[in-house]
Amino acid sequence: MKRLAFFFALVVAAVALPGAAHGAVPCRDRIYNDWYADGKIDTTYPIACYKDALKHVPADARVYSSLSDDITSAMQGAIARLHGKKNVPAQIGHGEVAGAAGVSHTVNLKSTTTTSGKTPAPGNENAVASAPVADTSSSGGLPLPIIVLGAVAILLAAAGAAGAGVRHFRGRRPS
Repeated sequence: MKRLAFFFALVVAAVALPGAAHGAVPCRDRIYNDWYADGKIDTTYPIACYKDALKHVPADARVYSSLSDDITSAMQGAIARLHGKKNVPAQIGHGEVAGAAGVSHTVNLKSTTTTSGKTPAPGNENAVASAPVADTSSSGGLPLPIIVLGAVAILLAAAGAAGAGVRHFRGRRPS
């Protein structure tokens, strides 16, 4: 009975302790989640959080979005707020939300420029700036790497079948 109680205590400790150790969300993830919601950073975070977030920006977000620029701007705004400046906007970011195909970006309602840097016509703050679309009209079916991998898989399967056949026939020889 003592062994069962000891085992039960170990199981409870093993389940409870790792959950407590991993309970805190890194500060940079809170910044990313804030930005991914609407393309803006709406909350002021400690300066160290911004620096950590900039170090760990995912590669795809660095290339295809303004996340790094928005984090830098938000950090500069937070520093300005620390120095007593009151005219710093509460929301910092471009407000870009990628379209279904990742081709268009919606412009922030308060913004005076589109993502391409052009000023929209007055009253057209919801303008959509289109990114260049890749020309896919010359695609020729399956990509070459898929064909090569398929051929290698077929050759390996054939080699395995040949080896199994050789073993089968060697085992049938009369002694």
